[in-house]
Amino acid sequence: MAQHNYYVENELGRLRKLVIHSPDGGIGKIIPGTFADNLYDDIVHLNKMQKEYNHYVKLLLYFLDKEKAHYINQYQQTADEEKKSWCYIPGKDEYFNSDKVLDTQQLLAEIIKDEKVKLRLISAICSYEESSYAIQQVLENINDAALLAKIFITGILPAEAMGTQEDQYIFPPIPNFIFTRDIGIMVKDHILLSRMATVARRRESLLTKFLSLYYFFKDEPQKIMEIIEESDFFLYEEEERKHRIITIEGGDVMMIHPKHFVIGCSIRTSSSAVNEMVHTLFSKPELGIEKISVVKIPKNRAQMHIDTIFTQVKRNVWVLYGRFSERILRAEHISRHSYVNKLSHNPRQLEMEQVEILQFQKPTNEQYIKTKDYSIHKKLPGIESLLRQISVEDFGAKPEDVKIIYSGGNLFPHDEREQWTDSCNVVALKEGVVIGYDRNDKTADAFKEAGFNVLTTKEAFEQFENGVDPETVENTLILLPSAELSRARGGSHCMSMPLLRDKL
Repeated sequence: MAQHNYYVENELGRLRKLVIHSPDGGIGKIIPGTFADNLYDDIVHLNKMQKEYNHYVKLLLYFLDKEKAHYINQYQQTADEEKKSWCYIPGKDEYFNSDKVLDTQQLLAEIIKDEKVKLRLISAICSYEESSYAIQQVLENINDAALLAKIFITGILPAEAMGTQEDQYIFPPIPNFIFTRDIGIMVKDHILLSRMATVARRRESLLTKFLSLYYFFKDEPQKIMEIIEESDFFLYEEEERKHRIITIEGGDVMMIHPKHFVIGCSIRTSSSAVNEMVHTLFSKPELGIEKISVVKIPKNRAQMHIDTIFTQVKRNVWVLYGRFSERILRAEHISRHSYVNKLSHNPRQLEMEQVEILQFQKPTNEQYIKTKDYSIHKKLPGIESLLRQISVEDFGAKPEDVKIIYSGGNLFPHDEREQWTDSCNVVALKEGVVIGYDRNDKTADAFKEAGFNVLTTKEAFEQFENGVDPETVENTLILLPSAELSRARGGSHCMSMPLLRDKL
């Protein structure tokens, strides 16, 4: 296998490098009146959330950077109670500083050590946030890169930087930055930059663009893909612009197989963006993508991205929210008298009707040059058909060997409750070893019934500290503590932006 610093062509290969973001102080500033603006549904207890997130970081380190995991263990044995969580947070002397588990705040601190980059980023953020020139000057005079990176993210200017008695709030927080899946998508050795759908997340897009330009692809900017509106977009009336706007979030994008790309059309990723992605990806022969599947889902808060509905566990195993399985919905529909179905409002049936799967096949280069138009190659009856097709046609699984694990064991109301707390949003550390949330009991039971071991992080850490090599772990669901993490509306898949995975 050729060596790459950044390369992702599947969802299952051994995870080698990723971007995360530890919960920051901005999350602790959200009040009930700004829930809708900040995309939250509840107040999060920040300290407890950070402690839960520490389990996630430590688990990642055990699989990606064992020496740093051992460093954390040694530090915890000697640190006093107050400092035991410090090593998980960038900007502290005790931060583990892995080159495989990368935190956005640490990366920002790296790039703004270059004075030109620092000034460009300050200017860009202050222009976007409409800050005063006085604030811009204060930021330009801060020489502590770690502090400045923290300010960019939290929006909090410490009192000592201003020479005042109290901290000052200069930017709104970006509390969804912990969901790094959404900020950018690796497409083999290219990166596709997101364009966030909501104002609350657009500073994330700006920060990610700078990280891509001045860190990840500093020497290869041609590998950065940006998809924006057409040049005449701003000439249209407001209503027409709504139909033409480009929004892309990484939770709706899966580089599922070297030749197969999956895109969700959802409340967060617009149909115009989907159209442009299809054209952009097919127009780059170096990517080798031959098939693109578009998964159109209802515009629901509970299922904001396709990775809240399904994720891949093994080549032949998936976890899926049963209400979006056409097989299950059709069985429920048939089992009821058609006369009753016509009279009653069945939300499950409505959801099935709102799901649409379209597949596009890359034409020959000659066809593309002549038409630059891609006709629909195939329509699939639903999401479960797509998952089974990927396992069989792309990964060579036998049809009878394909397993679908359903959220909450497909038992009402557990299916719906646990999908809300991200039962279907798991990330693979390697094929068959995935991270989930400990509060989704029925889904964990469904994993057990499918032949998987289920461990809490505490049990996993005990095994690793007693000599078990993480490389030997197979067919296992590892559960994070999640009382507070789940309130932020995202699971382990959302909290990871893979940069490097092994080929399968």
